[in-house]
Amino acid sequence: MTYTDKGSGLKKIWGMFFAFFALFILNFFVKTDMGTTSAAWLILAFCVLILSVVILVKNKLPLKKQILISFAFGLLMIAAYQGLSFTSVQTFIVTAFCSMASFSVFNTHGEQAVPLIKGTCPKSQFISIVIGCLVGACWGILNIFLSGSEPILKITLSCFALALSPAIYEEIAFRAFLFAVCLYFLNGKIVSRKERFTCYFMMIVPHVLIHTPEMFITGGVPQGIIGIFMLAVLFGLPFAVLQRKRDLLSAMVAHGIVMVIRFSFLGTPF
Repeated sequence: MTYTDKGSGLKKIWGMFFAFFALFILNFFVKTDMGTTSAAWLILAFCVLILSVVILVKNKLPLKKQILISFAFGLLMIAAYQGLSFTSVQTFIVTAFCSMASFSVFNTHGEQAVPLIKGTCPKSQFISIVIGCLVGACWGILNIFLSGSEPILKITLSCFALALSPAIYEEIAFRAFLFAVCLYFLNGKIVSRKERFTCYFMMIVPHVLIHTPEMFITGGVPQGIIGIFMLAVLFGLPFAVLQRKRDLLSAMVAHGIVMVIRFSFLGTPF
């Protein structure tokens, strides 16, 4: 790929981000029954779903085993929301398609791919789980401390079930897949600082943005910007680093444990 082509790939990536960002801003001025935050989540979900379909059409389906794994991840969303609902079906579809598209891109550009599990031996898998548990425990405690709410321990099955959604859905659709999108448009070559920054930015910021609408609404633009920065550095970056430096499994375990701790001490959202 020539320098001009690489520049074109970067422009496409940033163009897609700013298109999403425009929808994110527009969302504040469109009142819906679901609320601004829920609408922001749906906007990003719709964007990644469309991108995943486009990539699958152009890059073809991944291996049969990977298709089955993708749909298994999707089915876990039904378990996460404990039955059929709009949310469980939507996350099932988005997870499955984004997972297949990620596998498809990573199969083509294996050198830069985010592996599902680093290595094939049980020891390597165990190390990924241990790393995920340690990071998840530390960041889970930090999350409780920063929440400002009084923690009251109440462990239920829902705490573990609901944690599957951020652990799997968010790590695949909003992080690993967005890295795969960057890899696809950069033709598998991530060499310059600008390219590395773009990849990390896309793995972190879109996902962070959809957590912040209430911060903007209640605290204004300064509070929202501070919230974006804090969430990006304290929570988005560690999960992105785990994916890039270790594997998807470690990031999913870490994110899941953070949410189990949060739900156990601060309660589930529903």
